[in-house]
Amino acid sequence: MTNKIDVKIDMILHATEDYLKIADALYDVFAIKKTEISKRVIAGHFGNTISMLHIDIKKNRAEEFVKKLISEISKVEMANILDGLQERINNSTLYLRFSKQNFVKKILTPEEKDSVRIIIYTPVYVKKEILSTYKKLLAN
Repeated sequence: MTNKIDVKIDMILHATEDYLKIADALYDVFAIKKTEISKRVIAGHFGNTISMLHIDIKKNRAEEFVKKLISEISKVEMANILDGLQERINNSTLYLRFSKQNFVKKILTPEEKDSVRIIIYTPVYVKKEILSTYKKLLAN
């Protein structure tokens, strides 16, 4: 893979959603332990609790995460992601969103709303190489 990869996972859980189901799915799919999940609870618009979940993955662990992520995405979905890759990249950072509902079932399906947001960063110093760098990364 590349020299340096950082991964961030962010998601918002509403009061009606089960934190343990999400934490279990994170462990089952990506071997992310509950102790690695940063959780901030805030009050929502109507006083309901909202949990903001955040995970940072660095270095070799991030490389392993990306390999696992790629293996969990269906060939058809990966083809769609690669087709629209340009729209998912901003300043050498790749933004992917997957259905939170399907994620609990351990299925990765691209989804824009109410999603698990995965942010992958690898430094690319030549702007015209950004797209090819991420294509190579996702093709592994």
